Amino acid sequence: MPRLPLLRLLSLMMCLAVWMPARQAHAQKPRSTAQKSPRQTPAEKPGYDDPSMLEPSEMTVEPSSELSEEESSEEESDEGSTRAGRGKNRKGQKSRDEEEEAAQDAPPVDEKPATGMTVETKPVAPAPLPVVRPPPPPILAPRVTDADLQAAWDKWRKAVAALDMESARKAQTELVSLKDDVAALDMESLSIGFIRAAEGRRKANDGAGALQLLEHAVSLSPNLPYARLALAEAHARRSPGDVGAYSGELKAALSVMLKDPRYRRPALADLGAVFLVAVLATAAVVVGVLFLRRARFFFHDFHHLFPRAAARWQSAALAVLLLIGTPVALRLGLVPVLLILLLSVSLYLSKLERAVGALLLVAAAFVPFAAGKIAQTSAFAGTVAEDVYILERGGLSAEAVADRVRARSENKQQKIEFAELFALGRFEARRGQLDEAITHYKAASAMSNAPHAALLTNWANALLVKGETDEAARKYAEASAADPGLAAPAFNLAEVYRRRAAVAPDSEIGSENQKARDALQAAQRLDSSLLMWQRPPEDRLFMNRLLLAPALAEEDLPPTDDPAAGERVEAQLSRRLLGGGSGLTAWGLPVLGALLAFGLGFAGQSMKASRECEKCGRPVCRRCDKELGVASKMCAQCVNAFSRKGAVEARVRARKQIEIERHRQWESGVSYAIGALVSGAGHLFQGLTVRGTLYAFFFLFAVSGVLLRSGVLRAPYGEVPLYLKLAPLLLLLIPLHLLTLRGLYRRQNE
Repeated sequence: MPRLPLLRLLSLMMCLAVWMPARQAHAQKPRSTAQKSPRQTPAEKPGYDDPSMLEPSEMTVEPSSELSEEESSEEESDEGSTRAGRGKNRKGQKSRDEEEEAAQDAPPVDEKPATGMTVETKPVAPAPLPVVRPPPPPILAPRVTDADLQAAWDKWRKAVAALDMESARKAQTELVSLKDDVAALDMESLSIGFIRAAEGRRKANDGAGALQLLEHAVSLSPNLPYARLALAEAHARRSPGDVGAYSGELKAALSVMLKDPRYRRPALADLGAVFLVAVLATAAVVVGVLFLRRARFFFHDFHHLFPRAAARWQSAALAVLLLIGTPVALRLGLVPVLLILLLSVSLYLSKLERAVGALLLVAAAFVPFAAGKIAQTSAFAGTVAEDVYILERGGLSAEAVADRVRARSENKQQKIEFAELFALGRFEARRGQLDEAITHYKAASAMSNAPHAALLTNWANALLVKGETDEAARKYAEASAADPGLAAPAFNLAEVYRRRAAVAPDSEIGSENQKARDALQAAQRLDSSLLMWQRPPEDRLFMNRLLLAPALAEEDLPPTDDPAAGERVEAQLSRRLLGGGSGLTAWGLPVLGALLAFGLGFAGQSMKASRECEKCGRPVCRRCDKELGVASKMCAQCVNAFSRKGAVEARVRARKQIEIERHRQWESGVSYAIGALVSGAGHLFQGLTVRGTLYAFFFLFAVSGVLLRSGVLRAPYGEVPLYLKLAPLLLLLIPLHLLTLRGLYRRQNE
């Protein structure tokens, strides 16, 4: 029983604990809940400003069925009274909590002195101020001239002369930075200076310093083959076992040499000259060996043209005078002399030998024409194409070329090419002369028959740097439409969208950034190297570092053919080889003579030409021995000694056999001797015509390359190192010569 008060006390405390949170929740109910309730005050009803103006019938609000059960339970717990009491409270008397809530939520009331009424007004939110963002950093166009580049070079030279290595390194870094600022592809003259300085370091036994200078030479001119070749040599001297280091540089040097027309064209001209010399030499060797092999049959038959009283040496001397002396005296040239020799022995040659000789003479007749074409198409130095190429490189001394091209563009009497205006505008834009560049871009666009993607892209770059963003975006779009495979317009267009997003309203930032991402991804799909591109720092947003500026394609270069040079070369060689003339009059007669030599061989039997005896090699002549048959393959002596039994004594037959052996040894010695002089000549003498001709051509090609190692056209900044020319030629010459001699020796001893 004593526990009863305590239980009551606990029950009372629990009721209070339940009642107090509900009470507080009701007092803190938001206004939105009160608006849902039908218990609206007169001030809250629409159309009224003052509760005193309400009608009595309107001041009574019936309970709304929209009240939730939670709200009903809260009201019951708060009031603890009957529904009638609650209705009475709604007719005009609010609870203290509701009054406090209404007082807190009620807007300020402005009194109108004219009417004495209070009007409820809602506070007007102030208009949001426009967001002012700082503009993106400007794109810079560096104003760098050749004088600035020369000043940096002079600074390096003075530092080296003063043995100030720290200043020299800074000057080297400055040179590389200036080169990147103006987007110059190569600073070739400066790289040559570094190469010469590296040679001096090497002679002073400073291999590390020489290697460093050569690396700077390559960084200044990555497309200069001499710089890469010098770096390959330095790696080979420093670490002979590191084959990958110098083989990679050697491969890169050969690659850039084949891409650069200033080095590729002289190399191809040298190769063409070696090929033509090899053709001429092969024709001379083949015809000469064939004549040497069958000359005695010609002299034998030629002697029959004279009376019997004439000695053989007399007829032979006259024949030599007619064959060689007359063409030389008349200055007919090399090809007519070879043609006369082939004609003289064509009756004694096989069909294959005549065909090979005739083809070689026809090829020799076209050598002057081919040489003229090589000279015409390989010309590059001193042409308009070279000016365009130097401007595209953008290196040192390009300003002089730009002045020359600019003078041609201003001279109305001189014809200007599209490529010249394009290259001039691109050079001016990279040097910061934007207004002049845009002027020349416009002039070049007027000369183009169709939209040129590279031109439009460079034009848009200049406009973007000048701040004409919309016009730049339009030209980027035109460039992409003209060449969908070019990545530069889409890549640069992404920069336009980034700059728009930087100053766009909040509602447009997302769309502009998305456009920038789409354009960048499209450019990266076209050129995967852009995936590794890094944006320059904001304080060095140079145009040449930030934007892609596609260069002029090589097929857009002006024509470099020099017909006058080709005609001069053709005329000179025609006088030397064909005796003069040009065109059909020069090579027409040798071609007809070669065809005549091939056809004349079919008349050998009808003209009773002598043949070689298959035993002793003497002439088989029906004029000398009328008893021989038409198809006889042996001379009268061999027929009597070996075919007719008892016709001669045994000792005569033995002596004849010895003569045959001597003849075979003589043939073997002669063939091996001339084979040692010229690979393939011994095979020709042995009757292996095709094999001997091929061996002779490759051998003479290698020999011609060695003899013409200085070349016929000079490339800028010197020649390719001698080892690079001789190494492949010697690798061809020596094994070929040894293998042909070995094969010839085996054939003779079978």
